[in-house]
Amino acid sequence: MEDQSALIGAFVTIAIMTSMLLRRRRRRSDVLFAVVCVVVSVWFLATLCRGNFGFDPWLRVEMSIAALIPAALIRLFADMMPWTSPPARRILNTSYPLSGLFGLLMLSPLGYLPAFQISTAVYIGGAIVLAGQVMMLAPDIVRNTVDHARRRYLAIGASLVFILAIIGQVPQIAPGFTAAGHLAVMLYIFFISQIILRDRLLDLNEFIGRMLIMGILAVLFATISATLIGLGSNDVGRLFNAVVGVIILLTLYEPLKERLETKVIEIFFRERNRLTLVLEDLATRIQHGILDPSRMANIVVDTLHDARRATHAAVYLLEPSGGGFARHAFRGPEPALRVNANELPALWQSIQQNRAPLLADQLTEEDASAEEPIHADLIAAMRAVSADLLFPFVSGDEVLGFLALRDDRSVEPYATREIAQLMKIADTAATVIWNSKLAEKLRERERLAAIGAMAAGLAHEIRNPLGAIKGAAEYLDPTEEGPADPELLKVIIEEVNRLNTVVTQFLDYARPFRAQFSKVDLNSVVRRTARLVNAAQRRIQLELDLDATLPVIEADGEQIKQVILNLILNAEDASRDKEAEIRVKTRFLTGRQMVELRVIDRGIGIPRDNLEQVFIPFFTTKQQGTGLGLAVCHRIIMSHGGTIHPESEVGIGTDFVIQLPIKQRIDRPYVRSAPKLGDDESITPSDHSPRASKAAM
Repeated sequence: MEDQSALIGAFVTIAIMTSMLLRRRRRRSDVLFAVVCVVVSVWFLATLCRGNFGFDPWLRVEMSIAALIPAALIRLFADMMPWTSPPARRILNTSYPLSGLFGLLMLSPLGYLPAFQISTAVYIGGAIVLAGQVMMLAPDIVRNTVDHARRRYLAIGASLVFILAIIGQVPQIAPGFTAAGHLAVMLYIFFISQIILRDRLLDLNEFIGRMLIMGILAVLFATISATLIGLGSNDVGRLFNAVVGVIILLTLYEPLKERLETKVIEIFFRERNRLTLVLEDLATRIQHGILDPSRMANIVVDTLHDARRATHAAVYLLEPSGGGFARHAFRGPEPALRVNANELPALWQSIQQNRAPLLADQLTEEDASAEEPIHADLIAAMRAVSADLLFPFVSGDEVLGFLALRDDRSVEPYATREIAQLMKIADTAATVIWNSKLAEKLRERERLAAIGAMAAGLAHEIRNPLGAIKGAAEYLDPTEEGPADPELLKVIIEEVNRLNTVVTQFLDYARPFRAQFSKVDLNSVVRRTARLVNAAQRRIQLELDLDATLPVIEADGEQIKQVILNLILNAEDASRDKEAEIRVKTRFLTGRQMVELRVIDRGIGIPRDNLEQVFIPFFTTKQQGTGLGLAVCHRIIMSHGGTIHPESEVGIGTDFVIQLPIKQRIDRPYVRSAPKLGDDESITPSDHSPRASKAAM
């Protein structure tokens, strides 16, 4: 029995190692796992030799090889998770010389002594138990969390398995335990292989489920093989039947495995099966008939929260500017409002670079050595968005948002099958968002086409009569009329001027874009605009915060000045005080080779529902607004290859952020233009912007 279990153990261990190495690109953890498998396989073979050729010298050889197991296993643990505390480093550094020393001494005459054999067994079991304790008490892990529970399974499993296995090899302690120890080692090797293969620590239920499935398949296939081989009347017939049995097994393996997984989950893990059904239904609901990303976000978080499989659920979507992710829906405690390069930069960078699901229990730097700690900034960022799991919404080369989930009610919240289902939800959400963008672009194209068709007729039908009205009103002499006539004539002239401005902006918006790019000092443009504002004696107190290291950029200085002027005047409209305090700030984004300009006010702010609409033509909540000012600003910045977006809180103020590239791209697509200021650089009281945001929103 012991000989058979040792031989089977060697074959199974080698098969597990080979299967894993063949299934994916090799990494350091794979090599370290292979080392463990080789040591364990040789140990199995030494046990087989001891049973067939006697105790001497094979018992000593067996114990000598077993002494190497702690060093190999501890080194693998150190690669799988952080191993940076002083006790952990001491165990890691001393395991190599101690394992080598005990291994060599077991081959010396000391190996004949029963006391030394027992001492070696105690060292092997004690080293593994101590390593498990250090693993669970690591400073990076928080007690009573998912990661802590899963590490406990790994540590306790290693301690029990190898203590049982080693005790069984010492006849003076517990004869007859050998076969049970071999079986335990095989199961534990399979457990570790699943962890490495999936890059995450498995929970106990998931592992038990997998072992149950493998056991059922093994019994079924053994029955089929035994039946077919038994039907053979001679050696040739039995060989032929064995080949047929292998073909049958290979054909049935995948469908049977999938079917068994479904049934095992339905019978033994009802809660998880319910979540799987909920996720399948959720994918169908958001895939058909939903085109609004915000509505999709609310459906996703509501479904996951109501299914009682997430205490924290949040959906973040890419902001129109592309500069960050904004929270659109959440359930549970309130997570962070935004994720961008300034707020939670570690998470922003990880999502943009990896574009793959993030799991809190495997957050180690990809290129870091196994001895380095978990990336603290990324862990903190995950906690800020209340996420143990994070699934990006990826479409092509762009990340459109992400889903953040956490469950504090269970220490084993999500199995591999559930994670796969959630990845499908993320893919479906990305499709919804992308389709929404395409639909919005189509609506915008239709809107602009209608504007172009209306432009010429509108100018001819309205502008000419306005000119006649204005001329007649100016020709009249106010001194010869009644006391109310001069005021009425003044109103006529002002209104005609305002309508003329509306028509001018309308025509300019529809005119093809023509920019004159040249070397421009952005700080100089800001100063010129500030002098223009101050000369107009408006109720504005400007504060300039200009970066002296700002490089020269390629831009149309007049158009950039128009954008700055529009934003400053809109900030004035948004001010609740008699004198508007407005700050204009520039800085150099060295990592992105861009310059940034911010116009900051302390006005009434922009309601969240209007943030994404402020750049839409003709959208305004101002009584006398045209809805074109910010649309014009947006098109100017877009034509320069830059971005513009508002950051605002109602009652606190608004920060319009502009980012411009230092050098212009030659292959930039054709963009229709926006109006420029006149040569006299005068500021008129006409509607300079539809700052629906800052004035009346």
